This record gives sequence, structure tokens and C-alpha cells, in this order.
Amino acid sequence: MNLDRIEEIINLVKSNDVKKFKYKDFENEIELDFTEGTATQAVAGAPSVQAGENTNAQPSSSQAESQSSSDAKEIKSTMVGTFFLQDSKELTDPQIKVGDQVNEGDVIGYIEAMKVMNEVTSDVSGEVSEIVVEHGTNVEYDQVLVKVK
Repeated sequence: MNLDRIEEIINLVKSNDVKKFKYKDFENEIELDFTEGTATQAVAGAPSVQAGENTNAQPSSSQAESQSSSDAKEIKSTMVGTFFLQDSKELTDPQIKVGDQVNEGDVIGYIEAMKVMNEVTSDVSGEVSEIVVEHGTNVEYDQVLVKVK
């Protein structure tokens, strides 16, 4: 799929106020998501491209936060699954909260994969500055879960 065709699809989706769009055939795959102010488009065999709705406007708040907290260390997912802040699906007593101190090797949450709860351990020490992923959210491999100062 060439760049002109991708731009045409993006403009068509935007002009019809569609929030999510996914197309897949034997050679190409494209997925657009305008729900958080940015569109993620992925074409099979090509790297992911981030295209903002306001391409010439100021960076979105999430981009500004990521730039200001660039000194924060990140704890990332080691597998694909569903992230939980405690070992049960009901959130009553989370393993960590913003402001908590974590040490290397501490359990910060769990990822359920194939009906098995796998511990997520911290590979850094410091204070939890942000919990990026909510309790019960599906996560991908190498996705940021928690930011630590």
C-alpha cells in the first residue's frame, strides 16, 4: 500500500468522523484509532507510523508528559496478556500505588496469560511516578506498565 493511498484512507476516515478503522487483506493491514487524539496506522511489512490529528499543532498532553518525564525509568511488560495490580480480578488491594517505593525484584503486578497469573517484577528501584496501564487492561510485549523516578 503506497503512502498516497494511506493518506487517502486517513482523510476519508477523518471526514466521516470515524473513531476506529481497521482494514486487512492478503498483503496489507491498516488500523486507525482516533479515540485519544492520535492515529496509529500499521501497514503489514512496514514500521508503525504515528500521525497526529493536529499535525502542525502543539504536542498532545501525553507527548508533553513523556518529554518532561524522560528521566523516569520504565517497567515494561514481559509478555502479552491482561495486566492486574493484584492477584485477583477485583481491585481491592493493589500491589503498588503512585508514590510507593519499589526495589529491584519487587512484585508490582500480574499478567494473566492462558489462565495463569504471572508475576511482574521491577527491574529498577525508585518511587512510582505513574501507573501507565489500568487494572484489567490488555497489554502487549514490551509495553510500558509503570514509570519510576
